[in-house]
Parts: sequence; structure tokens; C-alpha cells
Amino acid sequence: MFTKYILPLVAVAGLGFAVYNVAKLQREAPASSPLVDPPTAPKIRSIAGSGIVEAKRENIPIGTKVPGVVDKVFVVIGQKVKAGDPLFHIDDRELRAELVSREAAVAAAQAQLHRLKNAPRAEDIPPAVAAVEEAKAKLQDARASFRRTKQLFDRTMATPGDFDRDMFMEKAAEAALARADADLKKIRAGSWIEDIKVSEAALLQAQSQVESMKILLDRLTVRAYVDGDVLQVHVRPGQFAALQWNEPLIILGDLDTLHVRVDVDENDLPMFERETKAIATLKGRPGVRFDLDFVKVEPYVIPKKSLTGDNSERVDTRVLQVVYALKSRPSSVFVGQQMDVYLKANVPKDLSLEANPDMKRPFEDDPSPRPVEKTASRPAA
Repeated sequence: MFTKYILPLVAVAGLGFAVYNVAKLQREAPASSPLVDPPTAPKIRSIAGSGIVEAKRENIPIGTKVPGVVDKVFVVIGQKVKAGDPLFHIDDRELRAELVSREAAVAAAQAQLHRLKNAPRAEDIPPAVAAVEEAKAKLQDARASFRRTKQLFDRTMATPGDFDRDMFMEKAAEAALARADADLKKIRAGSWIEDIKVSEAALLQAQSQVESMKILLDRLTVRAYVDGDVLQVHVRPGQFAALQWNEPLIILGDLDTLHVRVDVDENDLPMFERETKAIATLKGRPGVRFDLDFVKVEPYVIPKKSLTGDNSERVDTRVLQVVYALKSRPSSVFVGQQMDVYLKANVPKDLSLEANPDMKRPFEDDPSPRPVEKTASRPAA
């Protein structure tokens, strides 16, 4: 009975189940609607371009002019800074020690100049006067001794050696008096003007070295050169700040007015005109449109860059960059966001090819018939 009735029923049920599943799988799936509608171009004739939001004076990357270890960071992301505000500081212990040494050199140069300008001291004159008096007394003693020796030598009572010795003693005493008198005059006259000039130059040199060291110390504090907002901070205390970096240590930008940098394809340039109107939509929010004000055109067509950040990809498209400003600064727009921008297209002007009436259009066929070249027939074999 099982083989006669139940087994055929099971086979029929399995066949029906298979047919049902096959028919169910062959049904077309219902079309899924996207979470966000794609951007739609305005009804007017327009040029489409991709844009990226940037700060008013573009995004300013900040590095360091002097390499070293960062010991202080003064700003955080989102902080507003003014021109001259410190951003971060590099360890300056070595330069400060050098500054102390150079300041000591300035003090020594100042003391030397002060001594020259205030010479002679009151204490220097009495010893010089005493030296002159001593030289005079020695000269008188030498002269008296030489007179006695000369009288004895004239009477052949003194040897020639004694005569020469006393004569030279007198000359030596005269020279010593002249030297002492000259030293006294030099002390009373004060310092030589050329010595003062040399000392002044040495002081200026020492002071300039101190100022140079102070400038080096000030360069260790990296400051903001313009007003703006801190967009990114990639530096931490203890990090070594190098002259060459893969990413900027700090990025500043003026967020009071946001700009949109639009890439206009070179194929659309005939329809582009300066100060044309433009609207923009954010990626993912095509329903919200922003009015843009024309700012400037950068008149240099450049290779198109991929907004993904991969700069190794080769592209064969060149674009003209046009900068627009958002009329208002909505809180939902951030620097670095991509936007779909639509610029009002203008009718392209006809480019005349008749610059020279005597010249024909390029690639235009010459209407005059060309002579047909005859080829020599080969003799029959």
C-alpha cells in the first residue's frame, strides 16, 4: 500500500514544491528607491562642475621654521585665533643658554667702552706724576755722577770705562724721564678716539648677536599670521617638528565666509563667462540649494585632481578653477565638503576662422582639380 499510494503522493508533492520555488525565484524583484535622490540640474541651461568648500583665504597649512621637539601647544580644534597668537612652542633651552653667554659678552663690551670714555681715572694721575719726579731725580743723580767722572777723566784720574758708564747712565736717565713724561701726557689726554671707535664696533657686534639670538628664540614660537579658526591640529607635546612634513602640523582657515572652489571642464569653457550666476547642492542633500556669489577666476587651466586624495592617478581632463562665496554661512556646511555646482551657461560665441581672408579654412578641400598622374603600363609578359 505504501508503494502503491503514499510514495506517488510524496513524489507529486515534492514536484509541486519544486515548481513553486522555481516560479517564486523567477519573479522580478521590486525596484528599490534610493535613500537620497540624485542631484538634479536646474531648469535653465547650466554647466555642471564639482566643487569643494574651503575657507575664505583658502586652508592655510602651518609648519615650523626651526626643527625641534614641541613642548607646548596653545590651541585646540575650533578655536579662533588672531594674527600674532601663539600656536605651539619648540624647546628652547639650548638657545637660552647661548643667549646668556652673548648677553655677558655685551656687558663686557659695554664696560670696556665705558672705561675708555671715562679715562683717565683720578687714581691714575698721581702714580704717573710720581714716576716723572722719580725719573727727574735719577737724571739729576746721573748727571752729577757723570760730571764728577768727567772731571776725574780730564785729570787722568778715572778710567775710560768709568767715563763711558756714567755717560750712558745719564742718557738712560734722560730717556726714562722722557718716557715717564709721555705716559703722563697720554693719561691726561684720555683715550684715543680710534680705540673708542673699535670698542663701539665691538659693542654693536655683541648686541647684534644678542638680537639674532632673540629672533631665533622668537621663531621657536610658531604664531598665526592671519585671523582665522583652527581646523586641524596634528602636533602634540613631545613630538618632533621637522622642516619637511607629510601633513601640516596645524591648518587655519577663515570660516566667517566660506568659499567654494569649482572645477569647470575645459570642454565647457566656451559656455562659461565671468561673474555668471551659480547655485550649489551638498552631496547627499540635493534638495537644499545654496546661492553663490562670484569671487574670482584663476586663469590657469590645470589637470583635474581626484577629490579622493589619490594624486597618483593619471587624468586626461583639464579644468578651470572658479571661486565662489556662499552668501550665508550655514552651520550644516563644513570645510572640505564636496558640492555639486551649476553655473548658468551662456551661448558660445562663434569663433571666426577668417582671420586672414587669403587663407582657407583648415582641412578644407581645394576646389581646383588636381592633375591625375599617369602610371606607366608594364609590358605584357
